[in-house]
Amino acid sequence: MPEPAVLDAPEVLVRVLVALALILLVARLVGGLFERFGQPRVVGEIIAGILVGPTVLGGSLATAAIPEIGAAAVDGTGLVNDLYPLQVYEFLSLLGTVTLVVFMLLMGMEVEQRLLKGRGTQIVGVSLALIAVPVVFGFLVGGVLDSPGVWQAELDVVGNPVSDTTHALFIAAALAVSASAALARILQERRMMNTDLGAIGMGATTLISALMFLVLAGGVASSHGEGVVGAVGTKAALALALVAFLFLVVRRGLAWLIERRFDPADSLDTELVAVLLLGTLLCAFAAEAIGINALVGAFLFGAAVPQVPGLAAAVTDRLQTLLVVFLIPVFLAVAGIQTDLRVLEPALIGGTLLFLAASIACKWFVTVPVGMGLGLSWRESNALGVLLNCRGLEILIVAVVGQQLGVLTDAMAASFVIAAIVTTLMTAPLAEAFLPGEATEEEREKTIQAASTVLLPTMTGGSRVLVAPERPEDAVAALAEAERFLDGEGPAAQFLVAHLPRAEPRTDYALRGVKEATLVPRALRWLQPLADRLAAAGNDAEAAAFVSPAPDADLAGLAEEWAATDAIVTDEDAARALDQVTGVTVHQVGPAAAIA
Repeated sequence: MPEPAVLDAPEVLVRVLVALALILLVARLVGGLFERFGQPRVVGEIIAGILVGPTVLGGSLATAAIPEIGAAAVDGTGLVNDLYPLQVYEFLSLLGTVTLVVFMLLMGMEVEQRLLKGRGTQIVGVSLALIAVPVVFGFLVGGVLDSPGVWQAELDVVGNPVSDTTHALFIAAALAVSASAALARILQERRMMNTDLGAIGMGATTLISALMFLVLAGGVASSHGEGVVGAVGTKAALALALVAFLFLVVRRGLAWLIERRFDPADSLDTELVAVLLLGTLLCAFAAEAIGINALVGAFLFGAAVPQVPGLAAAVTDRLQTLLVVFLIPVFLAVAGIQTDLRVLEPALIGGTLLFLAASIACKWFVTVPVGMGLGLSWRESNALGVLLNCRGLEILIVAVVGQQLGVLTDAMAASFVIAAIVTTLMTAPLAEAFLPGEATEEEREKTIQAASTVLLPTMTGGSRVLVAPERPEDAVAALAEAERFLDGEGPAAQFLVAHLPRAEPRTDYALRGVKEATLVPRALRWLQPLADRLAAAGNDAEAAAFVSPAPDADLAGLAEEWAATDAIVTDEDAARALDQVTGVTVHQVGPAAAIA
């Protein structure tokens, strides 16, 4: 192997900037193209990572024994070697790892919120089945794909033999993965978060993630020791001590800080974000020192953060732009640079198909009987199985950790990437097939009815005016139009001041809690003054807000259910939707300065 060239600092900087620019450009183009055709952005960005790696550009990256970074050294020739010389790749690799540490914080912060659904038996039952079966499959598949140097690495990054147990545990962790963000996105779009299916799915995918990291930690520990039992025993004891410290000591300190620093209706305190990031880094360091991997430590810290309503969503909102637009594409590029699909020669296609079949079988096919046994219908059980079968980028975390340790071969890692792409692409269309449209419409009607029946349910005979400004800047114009109804003779008018924040489309990797926790309080902050001004004139007036994936249609539904006679809007799309409601006179006004 030729010695890698040593670049001076200015040249390293230039090469890093060029590499980052290329990664960002390709990720945005390919990810955006996939979104345009209704496919998950994460698949496009995984493919973008492959496009900037050796599969397309030629050359290769061979693992080098560099203990302090576990990085890669250039081996061979090709454009990939020119773009990512050793020092550049070291930087990208470390940046990708730090990205995952922050990503694990966000995953951990959603754990308890999702488990508190009142369906503990069902959630635990599904989760245990979907961890136990992948572990069994991991050893079965590992027993078949055990060709030394082809599917199973012979020596790890420091030159130790890779045991069958280590190989099987990494395969098991990859089979056990479920992409929680993709599942949440589909459930949110279909308004099924609060159904049995939604609650079981969200709770199960969270518990599965936690248990999957234990399997991964077992694989990491096994790679460092003579055997998994002895290696895991000590590390498990230290890990339990870390968990106890986090939940008994750190959690109480964070609760005190959050109580004083966090208000769901206000912007997130910067100092609180700094404390959470600092805790994440320190816990990641502690976990790495124990030997259970920094990512597990970051996940545990996130899970230990007190589950104050709106906190997880607010923290994610603060961090997600940098993560989604820049850092996660860098991580996916690192995974792509480490993945060379050219190694999958015809003779190896069978092994890749075996791993893919096992991936689908141990999730989808296992969930169906388990779900039906726990009270879900056949359609719901299939839908849940398809959703939990989605791997997203989480399986790439297993691949990257395995390659950094030198326990996964290029062929095995390439099979992980293919499973990520296939299982993620199949999720949405199959979920649509098993989730009937009637279920979505039923959940929509429940949301609207719940809002309309508690908001001024008594009809006085006067005008019932729905006041629906689109933005805070539109409030004064909407209020001025509403005040025209105060001077009429006869029964006093009733007012419903409403805004339906749009549920933004979720990416398939950026975690975001249910948005009611932050969007609704913020909306009510500027809606309530309008209702108070109208109520001060002696009229019934209330403010209302709820998150909606289709605000205009839901606003029309709310007007119909509430029996509105008039609607004041500042948005053309809302006006067109309300024009279709029988008996409602629409008044469209222009924006003005925000209400004082």
